[in-house]
Amino acid sequence: MKTKQPAARIELSAIYSELRDRICLLQYAPGTRLREEQIAKEFGISRTPVREVIQKLSFAGLVTSKNGIGTIVTEMDSSKLLEIYTLRSKLATMIGELTPNDCQPEQVAAVEKLLDRARNLKDSLEIRDYWMINHEMHFIISELIGNAPLREMWDHLYFQAARFWYDVTRTDVKDVADSLHREIEDILIALRMNDIAAIGYIERNYITYGLRKIKVHYGECELTHKIRTK
Repeated sequence: MKTKQPAARIELSAIYSELRDRICLLQYAPGTRLREEQIAKEFGISRTPVREVIQKLSFAGLVTSKNGIGTIVTEMDSSKLLEIYTLRSKLATMIGELTPNDCQPEQVAAVEKLLDRARNLKDSLEIRDYWMINHEMHFIISELIGNAPLREMWDHLYFQAARFWYDVTRTDVKDVADSLHREIEDILIALRMNDIAAIGYIERNYITYGLRKIKVHYGECELTHKIRTK
């Protein structure tokens, strides 16, 4: 029987998720200063829990603290991005190898709903909807990973790479919407068969697709060293 999570902890988790999403969606661009007092006022909490949230964002590599300046949204260089995508593609193949969890009926039902939402994106892509579908799909796959260190690294690298990917998304809406639809279709087929290894290879293929798009967007030989905002 699961212990009920305290209300305050749930609130902090929600605030962390909101700030993380703003960073990943470039609402907080690299170099943006996050002010504790503003965040505390917005969410109606004291600055002490805000510091806890910021500490988690720092651990995730999304913000850094600088003496005399404060908390700053981090930037990423091209070499780190390429390393992240290379590692993500390798980790994906391990999803079905390291004690995977069996697929559950509720996961199949959730992906069926995501597929319906992805179809709607093909007509009109709203970046926040696209993010949420990706986000929910990511965590469904994460639930299938039985190896805890692998799951932790899988989640960490997903958010590390997100800002670059959503910068690309805004420039090629139709193609990325079609790709997301196909990805979810493929995963749904594998889920219905409880073929977790296949899901890993599907993810590897779409991570490789994402890296190709990023190289085209930023330049094959000269990926920009600082993520652009538009």
